[in-house]
Amino acid sequence: MTSVQMVLAVVLPLLLLLGVPIYAALGLTGFAAAYLMDAQLVFASQAIFNGVDNFALLAIPAFILAGNIMEKGGLTHDIIRIFRRAFGGIPGSLGIVTIFSCMFFAAISGSGPGTVAAIGSIMIPSMIRYGYPAPYAASVTATGGTLGILIPPSNPMIIYAVIANVSIADVFAAGLFPGLLMGLVLAFTAYLVAKRTGAVVNNEDEIETESVAVLVWKGKFALFLPVLILGGIYSGIFTPVEASVVAVVYALLVARFVYRKLDKEALSSAFEQTHRISGALMIVVACSTLLATMITLENVPQQISEAFSSISTNPLIILLWINVFLLFVGTFMETISAIIILAPILVPLVVAVGIDPVHFGIILVTNIQIAFLTPPLGVNLFVASQISQLPVEQIIRSIWPFLLALLAVLAVVTLVPELSLFLPSLLHS
Repeated sequence: MTSVQMVLAVVLPLLLLLGVPIYAALGLTGFAAAYLMDAQLVFASQAIFNGVDNFALLAIPAFILAGNIMEKGGLTHDIIRIFRRAFGGIPGSLGIVTIFSCMFFAAISGSGPGTVAAIGSIMIPSMIRYGYPAPYAASVTATGGTLGILIPPSNPMIIYAVIANVSIADVFAAGLFPGLLMGLVLAFTAYLVAKRTGAVVNNEDEIETESVAVLVWKGKFALFLPVLILGGIYSGIFTPVEASVVAVVYALLVARFVYRKLDKEALSSAFEQTHRISGALMIVVACSTLLATMITLENVPQQISEAFSSISTNPLIILLWINVFLLFVGTFMETISAIIILAPILVPLVVAVGIDPVHFGIILVTNIQIAFLTPPLGVNLFVASQISQLPVEQIIRSIWPFLLALLAVLAVVTLVPELSLFLPSLLHS
């Protein structure tokens, strides 16, 4: 192992264990590796700049802004009302409502923690008020928020597509069926856990009196946004970046002139949240790119590929080991960082053994999705903790059934590539 590889293997984990911010740990490790390689400082700085100098990344802040405008403008409430009416008489219905609301909101925001914040701020207090155990309310919302990166459009999917040099539209299409399957499995899990914990059926005043059809008609403008985004992308009317801008304009017009709830203060808050989330995301992307460049120059992908190949040449066995590796890495590495660092390493490996990179993208994103719930870096856990005012440890104890459900879906996604590849192949036929 060279001195540069020693730095990559030791310095980054050490900095993370010491509590150094993710972007700083990535950047410092990258600069240290560049120094040992006798690379000029301008080379390292240019690598950081190149990390965000990518047109496709413009879609990320726009989708985040569209989701924030929806939340501030009242569109999210209509979505929740529809699912509440549809499942209002089922034991544990508010847990099911939370899962499906997260799944729908994910189709606009593309963000896991953002989905937890938007839906959880409404549903966690509501569940607690109607007698649901607080840990259940927090865990089901944290879990539902993970759908934000598997249901298209998804910010991590955009980044993966850019790195793996595959079509963003293909990766979006590949995530649709696995995302829907995961939403259904999680909703069923929420129902079973609710019965076991004694969660109550909604009170009469909690169930909407209007029919589902009436509520769908009233919420038609909110429901049309995912159709507009995905329909426009798959029909070729506009690119994913253009779709993100269309989503912002549409959400802005509907929230301001149809719902009439988006005043100057709410709009300012939506922009502020978008700036904060996007800024934090982009600096991680930039510093991760420097580290990924150093990893590539040190031929780490080739070495890992040879290591896996020495174990087996069977694609299924390799995917099994990669899943174990990704689940472990996800416990301590931030979502975007994991994709940027690991995709350049793993994509050449899986392509070499005949695995479709689009299919592997869904496997990678599904693993990262599970990482939102695994300590010590489970971001969704901390967002749900802030909303529910519960310690993270208490939420972790109640989240295991949902983790098992996610692992079951990961197994299906890994073993059945047609689940991911059917829709992309249909679009190209």
